[in-house]
Amino acid sequence: MREIDGYMTLEASLIIPVLCFLLVLLFSFFFYIMDLGIVSGLVKEAGLHTEDKNQETNLRRDLERRIVLGKVSSVSVSETKEKRKIKVQAEIGVPAAGSVEIFGLRLFKITEQQEFMLPKETEKIRRWSLIE
Repeated sequence: MREIDGYMTLEASLIIPVLCFLLVLLFSFFFYIMDLGIVSGLVKEAGLHTEDKNQETNLRRDLERRIVLGKVSSVSVSETKEKRKIKVQAEIGVPAAGSVEIFGLRLFKITEQQEFMLPKETEKIRRWSLIE
């Protein structure tokens, strides 16, 4: 085995780029998981606590400010008397996407959809009396 000099250099030159590529993919997956939690938390916060009319633009602005590697594709908020429905879609680009397109992986996609029951007016008044 040791008859040929430089075999360690050859092995390292083959292994180190593969390891670096796998580390980049692993870190991008961790950022995807973190962005998934951020989107979920902001949607829950917007659904439970806000009652303003420009909720879509505020939610989009907050998402664009807090998502690390991605961009927001769409935000929709629909509200009836009893329910509020929020749907958010975001995309996170995979670093070195040209090298993983052969596996069909270009983007990590996040889709968060939640429905919230809105309290009735009588329940709001009862809560106010309990607080006082």
